[in-house]
Amino acid sequence: MAGDMSTSHQHTATPGTASPLPRLRVRTQRLDEHVDLLARIPADVTAVWLRHGHGLIAVGCAERIVTAGESRFADASSRFRALAGAADVEDEAQVRGSGLVALGSFSYSAGSPRPSTLVIPEAVLGRSGDVTFLTTVTRDGSAAASTDWRELFGPTPPDASVAATVTPDHTPAAYQRLVAETIARITAGAADKVVLSERSTVTSDDRIEPAVLLRRLAERFPSTWVYKVSDVLGASPEMLAQTDHGRLFSRVLAGSRVAEGGRLSEDERRAFRADPKERSEHAFAIDSVTSRLGSVAEDVTASAEPFILRLPGIEHLASDVSAALRPGVTSLDVAAVLHPSAAVSGTPRDAADAIIAELEPHDRGGYAGPVGWMDARGDGQWAIALRLAHLRGPHEVALQAGGGIVAASDPVVEHAEALAKTRPLLRALFGADGSAR
Repeated sequence: MAGDMSTSHQHTATPGTASPLPRLRVRTQRLDEHVDLLARIPADVTAVWLRHGHGLIAVGCAERIVTAGESRFADASSRFRALAGAADVEDEAQVRGSGLVALGSFSYSAGSPRPSTLVIPEAVLGRSGDVTFLTTVTRDGSAAASTDWRELFGPTPPDASVAATVTPDHTPAAYQRLVAETIARITAGAADKVVLSERSTVTSDDRIEPAVLLRRLAERFPSTWVYKVSDVLGASPEMLAQTDHGRLFSRVLAGSRVAEGGRLSEDERRAFRADPKERSEHAFAIDSVTSRLGSVAEDVTASAEPFILRLPGIEHLASDVSAALRPGVTSLDVAAVLHPSAAVSGTPRDAADAIIAELEPHDRGGYAGPVGWMDARGDGQWAIALRLAHLRGPHEVALQAGGGIVAASDPVVEHAEALAKTRPLLRALFGADGSAR
């Protein structure tokens, strides 16, 4: 069973040091039957990446790469590429996500005490287009625990609602005072935009099952990128860096409007699209992406006008960016260049991050950092870890969400937006019959 895959090999990547490379043996077989990935998220799942029923479910750990500091992206990329270069890979599926892959979560701040992690799983059940596949990874010629996908990936645990207590870091008035303080800093010229976030702790006497949360998120928000890596889990609507055979795609969200009735009316949508405050916030975010891509890409183009991305209860101004990658550039290289964008930090970046560090009571950990996966060629997908839950144990998670603040922001509206962005996780936690105290 997947629970038998208990061996974990960890390497801490430190600049200027070298350690022996294990030889990984990677085998991907194409499966004849269609597999519903949402029904095969086992209780001991290591990592998940799902969208529209496609993606990757991973168990076990053949190798773990742990990094920290300013060089965390480069150190992780270097170690993984070295492992990939020494690996023995047989891939009969030859589709996106097959062969050798690593799934990762990177901390928002270079100074975070939380490490950044890349995991090479022992087994991956994946689906790309019409192809379903199983990848197994062993070290130094050791035998695989199993090549039966049903044995490796047990059924998703049964649905169960939980009763829980939700405790935000701030009262509504206290959070609104923080927003007002941020607006005052912006008005005084300390920054043009700052993204402030709020954290809430959820505790329950019932066991909180990550696999159940993941399935619920994937069912309810199929157009988002549903993820779990390390201690973070969530459903992100924002793609930081997706690369495929030399092409780059990035989706930028900035500017949000809470939809009280579930969806904005056409009049509300027109007003939202034309709102100078929302357009200004969005322009900062687009510029923070396009202006940084010159070192890794060329022929950069962005949506001529932002479009509205509709999610249950909230709608966003969105723009898509595409470009041609420069030779040798990986998806993780792009994520490192773009992180953090103005959509999650602010403008100017250093000034905004200084204000965030002063006003937010906790280190962000994995919140708003890149989360995703990369293959041996360097192609992959790195979303921004939003709509996030920090997994603290079987009975506790911490939810985190926020929004961009500019001079024209309103503290009450910003507080409502932060609350709206936690609802997907709260609904996934409590289920249809769950309740919060």
